[in-house]
Amino acid sequence: MFLFAGSASAQVQAVRDFDVYDSVGVNTHWTYGSPYQYLPKFTALIAKMQQARIHHFRDGEWGNGLDTQPWVTSMYTQLNQAGLKADLIVVGNNTNITAMQLTADLRLYPGLEFIEFPNEWDFNGGTNWVNSAQVLLPQIWAAGNNLGVPVLGPSLTQASSFSKLGDVSRYMQYANVHDYQGNRNPETPGWGGGVDAQGNGYGSILWNEDMAHEYAPGLPVISTETGFQTGTSGSTSPETVEGTYAPRVYLARFKRGIRRTYIYELIDDPNGWSSYGLLRYDLSPKPAYTAIQNLQEMLQDNDTAFTPGKLAYTLSGNTSGVETLLMQKSDGQYWLAVWLNGSIWDVNHGVATSLAPQQVTLTLKKGITTGQVAFFQPDGTVTKISPGTSKYTFNASSCLTMIQIIRSGR
Repeated sequence: MFLFAGSASAQVQAVRDFDVYDSVGVNTHWTYGSPYQYLPKFTALIAKMQQARIHHFRDGEWGNGLDTQPWVTSMYTQLNQAGLKADLIVVGNNTNITAMQLTADLRLYPGLEFIEFPNEWDFNGGTNWVNSAQVLLPQIWAAGNNLGVPVLGPSLTQASSFSKLGDVSRYMQYANVHDYQGNRNPETPGWGGGVDAQGNGYGSILWNEDMAHEYAPGLPVISTETGFQTGTSGSTSPETVEGTYAPRVYLARFKRGIRRTYIYELIDDPNGWSSYGLLRYDLSPKPAYTAIQNLQEMLQDNDTAFTPGKLAYTLSGNTSGVETLLMQKSDGQYWLAVWLNGSIWDVNHGVATSLAPQQVTLTLKKGITTGQVAFFQPDGTVTKISPGTSKYTFNASSCLTMIQIIRSGR
């Protein structure tokens, strides 16, 4: 066991490593046939998720919510057997559906871990979306209770929509956001739309959480869609920008209180319709996929119940804009994530922006040393060294650095 005795000063509280590892999800469209790749490459895509150690996906209920076909159940059976668990979006086009009918259909999806209110209902639910939401919410809540799975609230597209629902927190365990940031860096403090009552800038992670708390005060928040469209024109950004940002998407959200994030999406759509995928249309990995795969390999741990400890360390030098997240594995060892939270892409002009690395020094108490240090690269790959010292100087950059912290001699 890598068990560390606490120091009386300069102690930093760790979070459970597994909880960060388990926060990683991705959106899919498993029932989409040709020219989409989900059905034609179903088995290969399962393998890609397993290779990246992504165990959570978000998808939608089949048909009208009453007619799920046996082949869909067969797909979800295979996904569940592969260890892949579903957040399933309930179909919202039938406000007359009963909780029992909904329960019966949802039982046809093995591996459910969440059910979710219909997608972006303020856009998809028509002019009377608030009224239909008030009808659907109790039915979905009852179905979740019947199935023994938590319910996620509505994802909404307009800031003004959240308050229109009023407090509906009694019908869910989690609030829900779609917090796309327009190819800005994940930690952006916001842009363009001022600040909310809590002082958080429009479009930031915390601003999105504040919006969700307008209809679900006090509840934890899950981000069911966020991501980047890669390309060379328009509102896209280079794949290496996404590769730099992708690990930070999960870490920055977890650090700010979001316990599950689903990037949109697993694979590019066909014929250039959209390029949000972690995989290209031919299933080749983009840098973002490679970066997530490498992060998950380092974070992988057992779901062992324990209380994370505190670690005495200091990070000195040029620490302006440096973010950290301290994690502890079930065997006691720690991992420290370090990155610069600035932008490397100018979304207004479509050009790269310079973000110079900053020299920092990690100082640990006697008997505790750095083990493996992994420097992520823009292409998603990592370079690794093992300093084995209790004082280690390195350059923090826009790419993630992961530092293993162990007892001397391990």
